[in-house]
Amino acid sequence: MISVITAALPPRLGKLAEACASVRAQTHPAAEHLVAIDYDRRGSAATRNALLRAATGEWVAVLDDDDLLMPRHLETLLAASQDADVVYSFCAVEGRPGWSPNRTFDAAALRQGNYIPVTALIRRSLLDGLGGWKDSALCPYGFEDWQLWLDALTAGARFVCVPEVTWVYRLHEMSKTFVGERAAA
Repeated sequence: MISVITAALPPRLGKLAEACASVRAQTHPAAEHLVAIDYDRRGSAATRNALLRAATGEWVAVLDDDDLLMPRHLETLLAASQDADVVYSFCAVEGRPGWSPNRTFDAAALRQGNYIPVTALIRRSLLDGLGGWKDSALCPYGFEDWQLWLDALTAGARFVCVPEVTWVYRLHEMSKTFVGERAAA
Protein backbone atom coordinates (compact mmCIF):
# COMPACT_ATOMS: atom_id res chain seq x y z
CA MET A 1 0.00 0.00 0.00
CA ILE A 2 1.34 3.41 -1.03
CA SER A 3 0.66 6.72 0.67
CA VAL A 4 1.49 9.73 -1.51
CA ILE A 5 2.38 12.86 0.46
CA THR A 6 2.49 16.39 -0.92
CA ALA A 7 3.67 19.45 0.98
CA ALA A 8 2.30 22.58 -0.68
CA LEU A 9 2.75 26.33 -0.57
CA PRO A 10 -0.25 28.71 -0.78
CA PRO A 11 0.91 30.56 -3.94
CA ARG A 12 1.12 27.28 -5.86
CA LEU A 13 -2.46 26.02 -5.62
CA GLY A 14 -2.80 25.87 -9.42
CA LYS A 15 0.29 23.67 -9.67
CA LEU A 16 -0.98 21.63 -6.70
CA ALA A 17 -4.20 20.86 -8.58
CA GLU A 18 -2.14 19.53 -11.49
CA ALA A 19 0.02 17.45 -9.13
CA CYS A 20 -3.09 15.96 -7.50
CA ALA A 21 -4.56 15.12 -10.91
CA SER A 22 -1.32 13.28 -11.77
CA VAL A 23 -1.70 11.15 -8.62
CA ARG A 24 -5.30 10.31 -9.51
CA ALA A 25 -4.18 9.23 -13.01
CA GLN A 26 -1.83 6.50 -11.74
CA THR A 27 -2.15 3.00 -13.22
CA HIS A 28 -1.39 1.66 -9.72
CA PRO A 29 -3.60 3.82 -7.52
CA ALA A 30 -2.28 5.19 -4.27
CA ALA A 31 -4.15 4.03 -1.18
CA GLU A 32 -4.23 7.68 -0.10
CA HIS A 33 -2.93 11.07 -1.17
CA LEU A 34 -2.28 13.33 1.78
CA VAL A 35 -1.79 17.04 1.13
CA ALA A 36 -0.87 19.80 3.56
CA ILE A 37 -0.63 23.47 2.64
CA ASP A 38 2.11 25.18 4.63
CA TYR A 39 0.28 28.43 5.43
CA ASP A 40 2.57 29.10 8.41
CA ARG A 41 5.74 28.52 6.36
CA ARG A 42 7.11 25.93 8.76
CA GLY A 43 9.07 24.40 5.88
CA SER A 44 8.83 21.32 3.72
CA ALA A 45 10.48 19.03 6.30
CA ALA A 46 7.96 19.88 9.02
CA THR A 47 5.07 19.63 6.57
CA ARG A 48 6.23 16.27 5.21
CA ASN A 49 6.72 14.95 8.74
CA ALA A 50 3.15 15.93 9.67
CA LEU A 51 1.92 14.09 6.58
CA LEU A 52 4.11 11.10 7.41
CA ARG A 53 2.50 10.83 10.85
CA ALA A 54 -0.93 10.66 9.19
CA ALA A 55 0.08 8.21 6.43
CA THR A 56 -0.98 4.57 6.69
CA GLY A 57 0.93 2.95 3.81
CA GLU A 58 3.90 0.60 3.95
CA TRP A 59 5.45 2.82 1.28
CA VAL A 60 5.53 6.62 1.09
CA ALA A 61 5.77 8.33 -2.28
CA VAL A 62 6.74 11.99 -2.13
CA LEU A 63 5.46 14.49 -4.69
CA ASP A 64 6.16 18.19 -4.44
CA ASP A 65 3.25 20.48 -5.29
CA ASP A 66 4.91 21.82 -8.43
CA ASP A 67 5.88 18.44 -9.96
CA LEU A 68 3.92 15.81 -11.88
CA LEU A 69 3.83 12.02 -11.90
CA MET A 70 3.50 10.25 -15.23
CA PRO A 71 0.71 7.62 -15.19
CA ARG A 72 2.98 4.60 -14.56
CA HIS A 73 5.19 6.23 -11.88
CA LEU A 74 3.88 4.35 -8.83
CA GLU A 75 3.50 1.08 -10.74
CA THR A 76 7.08 1.29 -12.04
CA LEU A 77 8.66 2.13 -8.70
CA LEU A 78 6.66 -0.47 -6.80
CA ALA A 79 7.70 -3.16 -9.32
CA ALA A 80 11.37 -2.41 -8.45
CA SER A 81 10.85 -2.31 -4.68
CA GLN A 82 11.35 -5.99 -3.80
CA ASP A 83 14.80 -5.60 -2.20
CA ALA A 84 14.79 -1.86 -1.67
CA ASP A 85 14.15 0.77 0.95
CA VAL A 86 14.31 3.73 -1.46
CA VAL A 87 13.30 3.51 -5.11
CA TYR A 88 13.74 6.48 -7.42
CA SER A 89 13.49 7.01 -11.16
CA PHE A 90 14.64 9.44 -13.78
CA CYS A 91 12.68 12.58 -14.53
CA ALA A 92 11.99 14.97 -17.35
CA VAL A 93 13.12 18.47 -16.39
CA GLU A 94 11.20 21.64 -17.23
CA GLY A 95 12.48 25.13 -16.50
CA ARG A 96 16.22 24.49 -16.38
CA PRO A 97 17.55 23.77 -19.89
CA GLY A 98 20.60 21.52 -20.07
CA TRP A 99 20.37 20.31 -16.45
CA SER A 100 19.34 16.88 -15.20
CA PRO A 101 19.69 15.05 -11.88
CA ASN A 102 19.25 11.67 -13.60
CA ARG A 103 21.95 9.30 -12.41
CA THR A 104 22.07 5.64 -11.44
CA PHE A 105 22.77 4.92 -7.79
CA ASP A 106 26.31 5.46 -6.53
CA ALA A 107 26.71 5.75 -2.75
CA ALA A 108 30.08 7.53 -2.95
CA ALA A 109 28.70 10.11 -5.39
CA LEU A 110 25.64 10.66 -3.18
CA ARG A 111 27.90 11.41 -0.23
CA GLN A 112 29.56 14.13 -2.35
CA GLY A 113 26.39 15.78 -3.63
CA ASN A 114 22.68 15.12 -3.96
CA TYR A 115 21.39 13.85 -7.27
CA ILE A 116 18.26 12.12 -5.98
CA PRO A 117 15.24 14.45 -5.85
CA VAL A 118 12.76 13.84 -3.05
CA THR A 119 10.29 12.33 -5.54
CA ALA A 120 10.96 8.74 -4.54
CA LEU A 121 9.20 5.71 -3.08
CA ILE A 122 10.44 5.23 0.49
CA ARG A 123 9.78 2.35 2.85
CA ARG A 124 7.75 3.72 5.75
CA SER A 125 9.73 1.77 8.34
CA LEU A 126 12.92 3.47 7.11
CA LEU A 127 11.37 6.93 7.43
CA ASP A 128 10.09 6.12 10.91
CA GLY A 129 13.47 4.72 11.96
CA LEU A 130 15.25 7.86 10.76
CA GLY A 131 12.73 10.19 12.39
CA GLY A 132 11.56 11.55 9.04
CA TRP A 133 13.02 14.67 7.49
CA LYS A 134 15.26 16.99 9.51
CA ASP A 135 14.55 20.70 9.30
CA SER A 136 16.90 22.16 6.69
CA ALA A 137 18.28 24.58 9.31
CA LEU A 138 19.45 21.55 11.31
CA CYS A 139 21.04 19.76 8.35
CA PRO A 140 24.79 20.13 7.92
CA TYR A 141 24.29 20.69 4.20
CA GLY A 142 21.09 22.73 4.45
CA PHE A 143 19.03 20.35 2.29
CA GLU A 144 16.60 18.09 4.12
CA ASP A 145 16.17 15.66 1.22
CA TRP A 146 19.91 15.10 0.83
CA GLN A 147 20.26 14.74 4.61
CA LEU A 148 17.55 12.06 4.53
CA TRP A 149 19.48 10.12 1.87
CA LEU A 150 22.74 10.45 3.84
CA ASP A 151 21.04 9.23 7.01
CA ALA A 152 19.51 6.36 5.04
CA LEU A 153 22.95 5.38 3.69
CA THR A 154 24.36 5.40 7.22
CA ALA A 155 21.47 3.19 8.37
CA GLY A 156 22.25 0.68 5.60
CA ALA A 157 19.22 1.43 3.41
CA ARG A 158 19.08 -0.21 0.01
CA PHE A 159 18.62 2.21 -2.90
CA VAL A 160 17.31 1.17 -6.30
CA CYS A 161 17.29 3.41 -9.37
CA VAL A 162 14.86 2.76 -12.19
CA PRO A 163 16.54 4.41 -15.19
CA GLU A 164 13.23 5.30 -16.79
CA VAL A 165 11.56 8.73 -16.90
CA THR A 166 8.39 8.47 -14.77
CA TRP A 167 7.82 12.01 -13.50
CA VAL A 168 8.30 15.68 -14.38
CA TYR A 169 10.54 17.96 -12.31
CA ARG A 170 9.05 21.42 -12.91
CA LEU A 171 11.47 24.14 -11.92
CA HIS A 172 10.43 27.77 -12.00
CA GLU A 173 11.91 31.07 -10.87
CA MET A 174 10.41 30.74 -7.37
CA SER A 175 11.33 27.06 -6.86
CA LYS A 176 12.95 26.16 -3.56
CA THR A 177 15.83 24.81 -5.68
CA PHE A 178 16.56 28.34 -6.91
CA VAL A 179 15.54 30.66 -4.05
CA GLY A 180 15.66 28.53 -0.89
CA GLU A 181 13.04 27.38 1.60
CA ARG A 182 11.91 30.75 2.96
CA ALA A 183 11.57 32.58 -0.36
CA ALA A 184 9.96 29.78 -2.37
CA ALA A 185 6.56 30.50 -3.83
